[in-house]
Amino acid sequence: MRHWRRGAAVLFLLSLLAPDPAAAQGERGPRGPAWTGADCGTFDLVLPDPAAAECGFVSVPERRDLGASRRIDLAVAVLAPMETPAAAEPLFLAQGGPGAGTIGSFSQALLDDPATRPARNRPLVLWDQRGTGFSRPALTCPELSDAEYAAAGADTTRAADDVAYLAALRACGTRLRAQGIDLAGYQSIENADDVDALRRALGYDRIAFYGVSYGTELGQFLMRRHAGTLSAVVLDAVVPLDYDLFVEPAFAQQRIGEKYLLGCAEDARCAKAFPDLASRYLALIDRLNATPAPVMVAKPPGPTGGPPTPVAVMLTGDMLESAIYGALYSDMHGLVPLILDRADKGDFTLVTTVLLPGTLFDDSLAEGMHLAVSCADHGDTDPAAVDFTGVLPRLAEQTRTDAALAATICHDWGIPLLPRAELAPVASDLPVLLLSGDLDPITPPSYAEELPPTLPNATHVVFPAGAHGQAITNPCANEIIGRFLDDPTAPPDTACVATEAPDFVIADDVIFLGTLQRLMAVQGIAGMLLSAILGIPAVLAAFVLATAFVVYPLGALLARGRRGAAPPPGLAGRLGRAAPWLAAASAGVALVCVVGIALAAGSTLARDETLAVMGAVPARWGWVFALPPLLSLLGLGLLFAAVAVWTTRQRSLPGRIYLSLLAMAALGAAANLALLTR
Repeated sequence: MRHWRRGAAVLFLLSLLAPDPAAAQGERGPRGPAWTGADCGTFDLVLPDPAAAECGFVSVPERRDLGASRRIDLAVAVLAPMETPAAAEPLFLAQGGPGAGTIGSFSQALLDDPATRPARNRPLVLWDQRGTGFSRPALTCPELSDAEYAAAGADTTRAADDVAYLAALRACGTRLRAQGIDLAGYQSIENADDVDALRRALGYDRIAFYGVSYGTELGQFLMRRHAGTLSAVVLDAVVPLDYDLFVEPAFAQQRIGEKYLLGCAEDARCAKAFPDLASRYLALIDRLNATPAPVMVAKPPGPTGGPPTPVAVMLTGDMLESAIYGALYSDMHGLVPLILDRADKGDFTLVTTVLLPGTLFDDSLAEGMHLAVSCADHGDTDPAAVDFTGVLPRLAEQTRTDAALAATICHDWGIPLLPRAELAPVASDLPVLLLSGDLDPITPPSYAEELPPTLPNATHVVFPAGAHGQAITNPCANEIIGRFLDDPTAPPDTACVATEAPDFVIADDVIFLGTLQRLMAVQGIAGMLLSAILGIPAVLAAFVLATAFVVYPLGALLARGRRGAAPPPGLAGRLGRAAPWLAAASAGVALVCVVGIALAAGSTLARDETLAVMGAVPARWGWVFALPPLLSLLGLGLLFAAVAVWTTRQRSLPGRIYLSLLAMAALGAAANLALLTR
């Protein structure tokens, strides 16, 4: 009985210390009837604590403009604040695309690492927009993925590929409509009204909103339709409402291409390492379009797991250009010239290990949703009327072709246009934080600069080294966002923003590990694990060699006071006497090399994952890779010493066997380490 009372007292005290669930989620009322709870495992989330998140679905109409519309389910994950006291209003986070899932993109990182959170003192509400991610239905188009895989592995013409893509998208639309999906309901007005429906279903009076890329367009629709429910808005990688996704990316692609290639030409170090890179790159694209290069690319395992699958791909110039452009969405700015230079010289290893897997095998985008939203915005685009002055003719031609194909699909799918007034600039007095990256390949800072005339309380922050989207991956951006949400009227402290763009990486800056690159070319990221497994013999050999630090001193101690046979004269005797010292040196070099390689790989993976995926480490680790040849010389010395002690019968039989074992361990470790580092 006394134990029960003690336990009850502890529980009572804990209840005083524990945050109230409603307070932990911010000030809100009860969940509305549209909410249905679900296990967060439904969204493939691993919670560090059961209270870290609440997951479920919110039911909304597919078409609000119809009296009797079927209902669809929006997947929602509400992440609890990591700091107290919790702010009253949650932060809603919207992914881009359109068609990308928010929960799968952001949730796990936000759960695992507080530094990724744009706001730590308020709930984060992540939802998959209608038609995307875990929401039901998801407007995916596996038909298009199948057509792209088939085209990638065949030596076909661009025209033939376009015919196949058009057929695939038509088949996708037919299948989606046959499932009862009304494609006209998947557009930005419904999407914005979904946000307000989520707010009501979750019991919040007001919210703060963050959107990235297309999420910024969604945010502007939300500001127009539901301004009274918003406390502050953050628009990251800004898309103006009149932005035409079918044709305008060509201009951004031209800008970013010039920025990188001309930037390299104007950088003395880059220009010396990669002379005439711009002209060589354009020639490479033409060369690969004329004669595609056969390469192998590791297709990542599917949802059921298993090993990566090597896939034969015909690398065309268009494919390489698309892969390079896609890479610029991430922090690969300084690596692009190096990748292009190696590709121009016939080495496509970096292209196949770093660029193509994400380009060819990323099925995360709901293509049906992507097209439906884009068609509702600009399905009336006439690509023939667009002036592509300043854009490479090849890029302009491909953009016209792609835009015409998209217009055909918009017509075939029967997507009605939004009222044109909906694409006019939004006028609002709400506090708005605009974020841009100067190295953004698709939404340059100039897009954000178009908004302030109708947003008098907007502040624009440009990150010189920023790519597409600043929040989550950039701690500086997260701090700025967090302070803005706490006090939207205060001028932002942008001291952390003042950083230069990263330097271009040249061949002298890195050391490529050929074995690791070859493994990753066929096994993907699993090649890192295989490389580590291949290094196990070197680790075991190093430990065998390390026994010399104990065995030889102990043997000398035990032999003290006993008269042994005098060593033979000449070289054999000198080798016999040197054997313990050679063994100790071999052990030291082997251990330092093994530990050095582990540190080089581990620190590179932690600090620069892209470089690790390239199968490279910074050149400052070069001293480690000079050790295997030294270990080989020491191993040969041990081998000669072993031969000498056997032929002249120096030492005891166990001593001669032990020395032979050390010689084999040294040579084996040297060979194994040389294999890993060459």
